[in-house]
Amino acid sequence: MIIGIGTDILQIQRLEAAYERTQGRLAEKILGPDEMVVFRQRLARNHQRGIAFLATRFAAKEAFSKAIGLGMRMPMTWRLLQTLNEPSGKPVTSYLGVLAQFMTEKNWEAQVTVSDEKEMAIAFVIVTQK
Repeated sequence: MIIGIGTDILQIQRLEAAYERTQGRLAEKILGPDEMVVFRQRLARNHQRGIAFLATRFAAKEAFSKAIGLGMRMPMTWRLLQTLNEPSGKPVTSYLGVLAQFMTEKNWEAQVTVSDEKEMAIAFVIVTQK
């Protein structure tokens, strides 16, 4: 059974400007620990690919918060939801702390997809009952 759906789209340039304005602290505010490792690796190899990663993860968190119907309030926080990739490249959600407990108690799971182009990033999330 579908509990909720959410989508988010953003201009990568706006996110990059905020990242630069905060001297990188924006990434630390948004990304969970495992996402941060991937972000730093991608940023070191190619600045634009790193920023695109940050943008897609930002969009995934926004879309997820809409799908669970809470917005950005507890138990949903930026760093407690992570969007990681399976070896095949498929994006998957990972929960930490009180968000993991919330999802377990509700018996919910989320499917996520993310995409980016030169100027835009998008994410789509479907939350279902297990």
